Amino acid sequence: MSLVTGANRAEPVPIPESSPRGPRGQQAILAQFAASKTPGAIARAYIESVRAELAERHFAGASGSEIVTAMTVAMDDLLRALFHYADAEHGRRFTKLNQKIAVVARGGYGRGELNPQSDVDLLFLHDYKLGPYAEIVTEIMLRALWDAGLTVGYAVRTAKECVRLANLDLKEKTALLDARFLCGDEKLYADLDNLLIADVLNRNQDKFFTTKLEASRKRHAQYGDSIYLLEPQIKEGEGGLRDLHTAMWLAKVKYKVHSLEELVQRAVITEPEAAEVIEARDFLWRVRNSLHFLAGRHFDQITFEMQERIEPMLGFKPEAGQAAGSALMRAYYQHASTVHRFAEGLIARVVETGRGGRFFRRTPTRKIRPGVIVQGNLLSIAEPDFFKRDPLNLITIYADCQAQNVSLSGSGYQLVRDNLELIDDEMRKDPRVGAALMKILSAHWRVAETLEAMHLSGVLGAIIPEFGNLYARVLHDLYHIYTVDRHSLVAVRELERLRTGEFKDSTPLLTEVVRELDHLPLVFLALLLHDIGKGHGHDHHERGAGLTAEVSQRLGLNSEEIDLVVFLVRNHLMMSQIAQKGDLDDHTTVEEFARTVGSIDRLKALYLLTYADMRAVAPKVYNNWRDMLLGDLYMRALKVLEQGDREAVDPARRLATVKAAVRATLLAAAAPDSAVAAFLDQMPDRYFFTVPEADIALHFDLMRSIEERPLVCRIRHFPDLEFSEFIVVTRDQPGLFSMIAGALTANNLNILSARITTRTNGIAMDVFRVSHQMGTGSMAMEEDRWLRVEHDLERVITGQQDIAALVAAAHHVQSAGRKFVRHVPTEVTVDNRTSEQFTVIDVFTQDRVGLLFAITHTLYRVGLLIHLARISTNADQALDVFYVSDRAGGKIEDLDRMRELRAALLEKVEQNPAEGATA
Repeated sequence: MSLVTGANRAEPVPIPESSPRGPRGQQAILAQFAASKTPGAIARAYIESVRAELAERHFAGASGSEIVTAMTVAMDDLLRALFHYADAEHGRRFTKLNQKIAVVARGGYGRGELNPQSDVDLLFLHDYKLGPYAEIVTEIMLRALWDAGLTVGYAVRTAKECVRLANLDLKEKTALLDARFLCGDEKLYADLDNLLIADVLNRNQDKFFTTKLEASRKRHAQYGDSIYLLEPQIKEGEGGLRDLHTAMWLAKVKYKVHSLEELVQRAVITEPEAAEVIEARDFLWRVRNSLHFLAGRHFDQITFEMQERIEPMLGFKPEAGQAAGSALMRAYYQHASTVHRFAEGLIARVVETGRGGRFFRRTPTRKIRPGVIVQGNLLSIAEPDFFKRDPLNLITIYADCQAQNVSLSGSGYQLVRDNLELIDDEMRKDPRVGAALMKILSAHWRVAETLEAMHLSGVLGAIIPEFGNLYARVLHDLYHIYTVDRHSLVAVRELERLRTGEFKDSTPLLTEVVRELDHLPLVFLALLLHDIGKGHGHDHHERGAGLTAEVSQRLGLNSEEIDLVVFLVRNHLMMSQIAQKGDLDDHTTVEEFARTVGSIDRLKALYLLTYADMRAVAPKVYNNWRDMLLGDLYMRALKVLEQGDREAVDPARRLATVKAAVRATLLAAAAPDSAVAAFLDQMPDRYFFTVPEADIALHFDLMRSIEERPLVCRIRHFPDLEFSEFIVVTRDQPGLFSMIAGALTANNLNILSARITTRTNGIAMDVFRVSHQMGTGSMAMEEDRWLRVEHDLERVITGQQDIAALVAAAHHVQSAGRKFVRHVPTEVTVDNRTSEQFTVIDVFTQDRVGLLFAITHTLYRVGLLIHLARISTNADQALDVFYVSDRAGGKIEDLDRMRELRAALLEKVEQNPAEGATA
């Protein structure tokens, strides 16, 4: 077939049917280069044609390795054709003069592992000084590759320069480990190869091992530190392709091999191990190929959108009752686990036989009980029938690992996997099984690590099938980052970290509670089980409570222990919801919560479980603000439970006592008696029950100063709690809350909560708490920003600025270029049961600029007064709670009006917030 159709135009080039060194593809491309003299255009057409045909083969069912190999072959042919073209161009213009150059592939290209949009890493190896020949060849090739739209990393060096840099820079050393000759002078490459073996691979091995392992640890931390992320990074994440690369780099340095097959030949790994990891690698390549083809660029994160698109393309059928992409991700987690386990096992073999460094000294073997030996940091099984003799060993072997502070060896892991069928219904009822698990939960260290190892091997899911049902369960969620099973294990880990004192400075109250509680093993169990109701429809906490009762009985817990664990699972959402949504200054709210909890021990256990559950959602979800809310609810409930059945203080008497203390404080500060009397008489009773006495003097002073001004503001910063308090005193007017919220929104400040107090003389005092996080950072502390807020608010209150226009302008600026990952459906509830005094409105929707203003402006337009607001944001989801009344101070109890209110909020929130405000 002809590849040349004109001097300056190239038709798509089919993928050459050639081996990596076959001449047919190279000759065809070279002919077109020679005819057109535009190698960049030819190269671009060729690469696009290659990708198009490979995409057809991929989506028709080609394996991952088939596409990777074909892409590498095609790139090899292109590079070799480019080299011959550049060589000819130089020869046409200049005399060669015995100059030499070799083109060498490095990195993933050197390994022969090019995915459709992978970068190309090249080494141009020349002899002696860089002469005109090497310069021209390099320039022609690179320019053509760049014109083709490829991302190219390159270096131009001699062999000695390569060796010198490799011994100085471990990154360069790593790149050379994957070097592969492409074209040019092969003797130059052979010289480099010999120098690498003699002067690089055998030098500083221990340093190389240590550095690479530390880099791997940091990489895992950067990309989520878990295989079981909901949207994992397929290359750099834990269990990704880079884990396999790292293990192979270490093996290449130690054993001087270049492939898994060579490791089998050297008896470093077994054939089954190699076959398993090759299958896993092929799957990861196939998924990565899908990402590159669908994105049309180098893209390595398996997002929710990509999961939904890739799943049917790779032949997976949707699983009933599970999120789209679940079947694909279940397979991904299994293969990523294989890669991670293999990489860790190979690395352990490499470093344990390292060359004398203190990190790698061989340690003696010791027998800890019949059939169980420990060497270094690995525990091995010495007898092949170890588990068949007593299946309980499938659990107690993990207790051994926990007690000895070691991990199960690769062969031991495989032996466990091979004997999982021994754990049947009869064994699950054996009292020794529950006792063995509770022994692990009762240990003083490595509880989470041991449970995770048991889960990875399948033992945990075998003894508790209800938990095993959660394996790799994906729930599409914008703020949880882990699969359901991994989330539960992370929660155990977070509580264990708290127990060690890791957070004693940032969460002293929680640290004190965790060290006081005697039932911590039961809290660990509850954390393990708290989400087992997921996947069984709505109200997973109720379904989970029923399943937990069955599991607890099977594990042999007594009735009191069962009651506690079931209570924790049934109510694991209660404390966080009340802390973030409830009016904690309403004594009824706290009393009802305390009555539901029932005892101080249960309160402590629920406090710890709630903390761990929130910490396990995602980094930074549990912050100082949420810690304060949760701690406040705990202390208030603790006080109620400590009082027991003692008669509550009479509200009227309590009010009189508070007012008397306030009067004495204000008069002692030389405040006029008449002003103090008016303040005490005109402020609502609720104010004195809910505001700390230490703040009342400040509020009194601010209200007195309003007589000469239209607006008085005060800002107080609380950096330890990560919020600032913005106090506004002005004459009340319809829509005041909406005006203040709008001014804060227009200045890109995130509101956490607000409390509104209005005196009978028409003076309003609104107190807003504004976050130092979630987009504002330290900017919440900048005084010039607060001056802008005050300036904007004064212009709005005095009628000089329309608040809707101000928010709309800010919306267009702040949302420019912002892209939402997924749409969150809006839910609005109107509730008259939560509060005795107010109607409570919950708005759950997608967070965006101007949302709070759109809601509060709508509430103002339908004639409602806002008394309290609690704002909660996770990722791009917002849950805003408002305690409201009608203009007369009563609840909204008319059903038609409640329906109209809900419809109005749904309509406005579903619009662009700024548009909704101006409608």
